[in-house]
Amino acid sequence: MKKWVRSGLVWAGLLYVITMVMFPLIDHERFDLAKILLGIPLWAVVGLIIGYLFDKKKKKKVITK
Repeated sequence: MKKWVRSGLVWAGLLYVITMVMFPLIDHERFDLAKILLGIPLWAVVGLIIGYLFDKKKKKKVITK
């Protein structure tokens, strides 16, 4: 597995837990199964984008030095 994919999936997991579990617990909201299931692919895509952009930025920084 490429490093940026692994990093992106870690980011996705963290963001998913924060937005889908922690915030509803803080706001005393009920968990909705549809919302929780739809959040998985959404945050997976967002996490992969973040991982790719961080990797691209790191490579660009190495090239410019």
